Amino acid sequence: MPLMTGQVLQNRYRIVSLLGQGGMGAVYRAWDTRLQVPVALKEMIPQPGLDTQTLAQLRQQFQQEATVLARLDHPHLVNVTDFFEEGGNAYLVMNFVQGESLANRIEQEGALPEPLVLEWASQLLDALAYCHGQGIIHRDIKPQNVVITPEGRAVLVDFGLVKLWDPSDPRTRTAMRGMGTPEYAPPEQYDAAGHTDPRSDVYGLGATLYHALTGQSPPTATQRIVNPATLSPVRRINPHISPRVEAALARALELQPETRFQNSAEMRSALRDNWPPTTPIQSDTGTQVVARRAPQPSTGTQAATPAPASGRGDLPWKWMIAGGAAILAALLLGGAILGAVALFGSRPPTPQIIPTATLMDPTEAAPEDVSTATDTPPAPSPTPADTPTPPVPSDTPVSEATPPLPPTKASAPTSTPAPTETPTPACPAVTGPFAATWQAEQDRLGCSTNAAHTSWMAQQHFEWGEMFWRKDTDGILAVHDSGVWGGYQNTWHEGDPEYSCPDSAPSESPPTPKRGFGKIWCTYAEVRNGLGWAADGERGFDGTVQDFEQGAIIRTDAGDTYALFDDNTWAQH
Repeated sequence: MPLMTGQVLQNRYRIVSLLGQGGMGAVYRAWDTRLQVPVALKEMIPQPGLDTQTLAQLRQQFQQEATVLARLDHPHLVNVTDFFEEGGNAYLVMNFVQGESLANRIEQEGALPEPLVLEWASQLLDALAYCHGQGIIHRDIKPQNVVITPEGRAVLVDFGLVKLWDPSDPRTRTAMRGMGTPEYAPPEQYDAAGHTDPRSDVYGLGATLYHALTGQSPPTATQRIVNPATLSPVRRINPHISPRVEAALARALELQPETRFQNSAEMRSALRDNWPPTTPIQSDTGTQVVARRAPQPSTGTQAATPAPASGRGDLPWKWMIAGGAAILAALLLGGAILGAVALFGSRPPTPQIIPTATLMDPTEAAPEDVSTATDTPPAPSPTPADTPTPPVPSDTPVSEATPPLPPTKASAPTSTPAPTETPTPACPAVTGPFAATWQAEQDRLGCSTNAAHTSWMAQQHFEWGEMFWRKDTDGILAVHDSGVWGGYQNTWHEGDPEYSCPDSAPSESPPTPKRGFGKIWCTYAEVRNGLGWAADGERGFDGTVQDFEQGAIIRTDAGDTYALFDDNTWAQH
């Protein structure tokens, strides 16, 4: 039941208005009667299902994380000022940030000027350096979670997926297994094992800057794994961007953490020559960055978080700012902690068959003055059969066609006949092993983005379909006899348990899928129920693959050819 206007919590916080609400909780604008200031109050409603011991552990974890967040003090981070429990619910109190979200600015204006975006980037990098120095990973950096104040400051909000990080321990310490918003989440964030670190935030910021500079959100990591051509270079979309910034964003968006900038300082150094001259360069010590160029006046009203984000789904609020809230979400929103699902801010989304087009649909709708914090279930994927762990593939994107520049208006008419527009050439004909398949499916596949090439693959047969692993992309394909398929990121690592199903013991007859295949089969009900039991063990072989604008073609060593389309369907040739 929602809180009523005028209701007072803790004899201190008087409810003013509801900013957003969903099935798991709500965000309110409230008045702090003690300090006489407006605040944002995040309520998390309990949900039955967790046992007493788990609740106690999560409560303790939440208190630890909320305490850490409450100690943060940086001009480009929103502040957590209080947290408490009342009436069986948990609450976080945040300062009230006036401004509009970067997402709203992009939606209104499209691609933003490079100097302005770099000014905000400098501020956000300074905030990230401060967070990482405190052992905190944000894990949900996106335009919806960046507020631009009327003074021109960029403020990073919503610590709903925060994790405490120990450099001596590669696994982050938290009970939550959220992934964030797919367009801005790096591949390692889909891994339930928790292999995230500051480089994950580098990816998120890179994706956010990409969106701001191009006006287009980047493709998901899973889309890029299945088809690297989905990520267009920045200058292909916006030719006004400098080559240095384009190169820096390409590195920040590398799929493998080892090839990204290793920290915010490296990313700052790569962009430094492009900083606007009025913006001071900051160190990684958390010193304040002063924005001297104010952006265009905001039309957004005062909000507890960023202005609205265009979201998907059925939860119209999700402005959260508590790292501790991440855990409390699990604690009080219930369930899913053992299922490796984000526990703060939304109900666990139902997994679905995942094509190249999108991995998840975690984002949920937000009201006008409330941005979203997205929780997404992890999308694991398998490794090859009994073969060594594959080398990390390169994910160099293939550019899309350059958008035409607007025509130049002539100063005066002339008698010269108008030139005839040159028609755009059709796709170059595909030759080689997939020529016939492409001819049959050209309308659905589009143009090729690379040549047919050999790739080490793994395959396992199931009752109602197949699973494939591609070494060249380190991606997994689940191909169902029903005519649909899904793409997943490989998150099994050497040294991880061979079997991933917590609810069943390994079996030889029928064989239980193991390693990477097993992680997907055990984690996703639609894969497990759709494919059925494994019919044999996995095997490795040299396969042939070719990527296209709207899908891919793969061929096994037995000659079976599969055309995989971006609309989740496939055809065998």
